[in-house]
Amino acid sequence: MYQKTIGLEIHLKIKSATKLFCQCKNLQDFDTVLPNSNICPVCTGQPGALPVLSQDALEKSLLLGKVLWCTIHDKSSFDRKSYFYPDLPMGYQITQLYAPTCTDGKVSFFVNQFAEERSVTIRDAHMETDTAKMIHDGWQALIDYNRAGTPLVEVVTWPDFSDADDVSEFLKELQRIARYNNISDADMEKGQMRVDVNISIRLSDDAPLGTRVELKNINSFGAVRRAIEHEYIRQVWLLDNGGTIEQETRWWDDAAGNSYSMRSKENALDYRYFPEPDLPVLDIKNLNLSFQADDVIIPFVIVKQLKEEYGFHKEYINTLINDKSVLDYFRACVVDGADPKVVVKWIAGPIAAYMTQEYKTIDQLPFDRVQFLWFVGIVQEWKLLDAQLKIVMDQMLQTGKSAESIVTEQWFDAPWLSDDELRRIIQNVLDMNPAIVQQYKDGKTTTMWFFVGQVMKQTGGKVNPKDATTVITELLA
Repeated sequence: MYQKTIGLEIHLKIKSATKLFCQCKNLQDFDTVLPNSNICPVCTGQPGALPVLSQDALEKSLLLGKVLWCTIHDKSSFDRKSYFYPDLPMGYQITQLYAPTCTDGKVSFFVNQFAEERSVTIRDAHMETDTAKMIHDGWQALIDYNRAGTPLVEVVTWPDFSDADDVSEFLKELQRIARYNNISDADMEKGQMRVDVNISIRLSDDAPLGTRVELKNINSFGAVRRAIEHEYIRQVWLLDNGGTIEQETRWWDDAAGNSYSMRSKENALDYRYFPEPDLPVLDIKNLNLSFQADDVIIPFVIVKQLKEEYGFHKEYINTLINDKSVLDYFRACVVDGADPKVVVKWIAGPIAAYMTQEYKTIDQLPFDRVQFLWFVGIVQEWKLLDAQLKIVMDQMLQTGKSAESIVTEQWFDAPWLSDDELRRIIQNVLDMNPAIVQQYKDGKTTTMWFFVGQVMKQTGGKVNPKDATTVITELLA
C-alpha cells in the first residue's frame, strides 16, 4: 500500500488598497471592470518605470505571517523570477526566494468534524506580484492587465500531509484566517485563493520521497480532494505497471475528473532568480508601520472555545465558524447575557435556513438583534412551547414583526391553567386509561408520552410538556 506525501503552495490575493508596487487600485472583482482600465507604466512593465512597495500590502502580509506563527525577519529582500509568457508584461515576476519576510510557521486545525486536532508546518509566506489574466475566446487569446501587479502572499507548506481530507480542512482554516483578519477575501471561485498541490507516493515512511507532481487549476475544496485521489491512483497505476513517474506540472480538469500534462517541472535554475535591482533590502525593524502584532484572530482557538466552553456539536460549530458575521452576532448576544445554547439553536436552525433560502446575511435579517434577544428571553423563561416558539420565529423571519406582537396575535400570552386545574385534567386522563396506568407501573415508562399527548390535547396545547410530565409523575407515584 503506497503512502501519499503532500505539500501545498497557496496564493492568497491580499486585500490592500493598491497593487504591490504601484498606485493602481487593487480591485477584488474584475468581472465588473473594463479590461485594461486599471493599469500604469509600472504594472505593465514599461521601460524606466520603477516599483515602490505598498505599505498596506506589506502590513497585511506581516499580519498573515503573525497568524501563521511565522518568524518575521527584520530584514528581507525581493528577487526576480524570469520567464516568458504573455500574461507577464515585465518578463519576470517580483517575488521572494532567498530572503522571505515570514518563515517557519505552524497552523493547527481540526479534522473529522472537529473531533481531532492536526498541525502542519509552514516553510514560508512570501510576497509576490500576480500576473495578468489570459482569456481564451475561440481562436483568439486576450489579455487583461488589470490583475497584473496585484499583491499575493504565497504560503508554502512542508510536505506534512498524507490525507486529502486533512488538506481540505487545512485550506478551510487558512481561508478563515485570511477572512477573519481582513487579509484576503480568499474566494477560490474568484481566484483570490489559488491552490497548487504537490504529491508523491512511497511504500513506507522510511522510504525516500517519491517523484513530485504538481497539480494546478484547483478551484474548490471538493476539487482538492478529488484531484489528490485521482493523482494518487494515477501514480500507483504507473508504478504497478512498470512505468515511471515524471516530475511535471499537470492541469486538473474537475468536470472531466482527469488531469493533463502541462510541462516538465522547472527548478530554481530554470527561472534564473537573482536579487531585484530596483528594490532595496526591506528593513522592517526601521519602518514606521501601523501593523499591530497582537491584533490577530485565530479561528482554531475559537473552535476550541466553542467545543470546550459551550460543548457545541459539529453542526453548531460549522454554522458559527464559517461566517465571521454570524460568529460576531452570536458573541454579541452572549455578551448581552443570552444563553449560548439557546442562541446557537435558533441561529443554526431557522435563521440559517432563512439566510440560505433568501440569499441574505445575518445583518440583513428582517428584525434587529434587540428583537432577537427579546425572543431568546421568551425561550429562556419557558413561557412558550417549542411548537409555539417555532411559529413566532417563522413569523419574525417572514414579516419582520416583533416577537412580542406575534405572541399577542397568536394568543400565546393567554392565561395559563392554574395548578389545580392542570392536576384535575391530568387525573381525569389517568382515570380514563387505567390499563395504560398499569403498564406504566409495571415498568413501561414510555407510556408517559401517551399521557402527555392526551393532556396537551385536552388543554389545547397550552401546557408546557415539562410541567405536565412533572405532575403526571407525581400522580402515578
